Amino acid sequence: MKFAEFHNSVRKGDFKRIYYFSGEETGLIDQGVNLLVSKLVTPEMRDFNFDSLYGSEVSANKVLDIASSYPMMARHRVLLVRDVHKMSPNDLLTLAEYAKKPCPTTYLILTQREKGSKKKGLEALSKGSGFVDCRPLYDNQIVPWLQEYVSTLGLTMAPEAAQWLATEVGSSLQALRSEIDKIQLYIGSERQITLQHVQEVAGFRREFSIFSLQDALGEKNLVSALRIVEALVENSSTGAIISGLARYFGQLYVAQALTRRQDLNTLAQKIGVHSFFAERLQRDAKSYASAEIFNALEVLRHTDYLGKSQGLSELLLLRLMIIAIIKNLPAQSLPFPRRSANE
Repeated sequence: MKFAEFHNSVRKGDFKRIYYFSGEETGLIDQGVNLLVSKLVTPEMRDFNFDSLYGSEVSANKVLDIASSYPMMARHRVLLVRDVHKMSPNDLLTLAEYAKKPCPTTYLILTQREKGSKKKGLEALSKGSGFVDCRPLYDNQIVPWLQEYVSTLGLTMAPEAAQWLATEVGSSLQALRSEIDKIQLYIGSERQITLQHVQEVAGFRREFSIFSLQDALGEKNLVSALRIVEALVENSSTGAIISGLARYFGQLYVAQALTRRQDLNTLAQKIGVHSFFAERLQRDAKSYASAEIFNALEVLRHTDYLGKSQGLSELLLLRLMIIAIIKNLPAQSLPFPRRSANE
């Protein structure tokens, strides 16, 4: 099941005896485990009816011994096994057999953080349990996730604040939660997170953010864009900068077909942003022809390739990338490494 389906079922009080969280987004895995523990484990139960184990340190027999034992002065017990993929294939098959007829007084929670493990038994285990797919969220899912997450803290978050934070921080839920924690401390007794709160707390100064870099590119202001990227590279990875700009130019391409004022809500809905940002995209779209946007995306793709494969200076590469985008230079203008005579 998708994580949203799991979340909704738990909120309704509909629990399965076995949950198996698997995927690349460890933030969702942690969120799912924490949600189940908060719902199923009371403070009185924790000492005698809650066990947390690691797959690398435990056998299936040990897991089944605990899972099959009666709870002590409670209606149920909860058993958490992290990194279940680190158990042996035979142990996993044993757990898969248990999943066919689990103990009615035990909730078993399993997690797998390793991508694409092919161990025998994992597939059988996923079919016999409440499997929760924890793949990374899409860009248009980040803002709703943020607003849902802050609601669990008793807070609300303005849409433009959520959009700004998502663009600044990226799609890592752990990083986003960390920023929300800082903002929560900053606002004290206030119950709504505003755009101003986010800009004052999250990450670094607004003038040196991915947003300000996008603004400079939208205006084709080369001097400003170079100054911003030089400061930005000290706080962000090259990959995060390229990802943020690729998303921006992709949205800019959509905005070119929806430039009228009456198209604002349609544009916002289509690309999953607040109308505040859609209006900004409409403005920036007037600075670029379609061919220039395609070229910018190709420059970004080529920069990503060079950064990952050639060991070039990140700052130099980003400077050349900015120049190529604003001057509409082809991706091939970026540096290729010289080949040796033996290659």
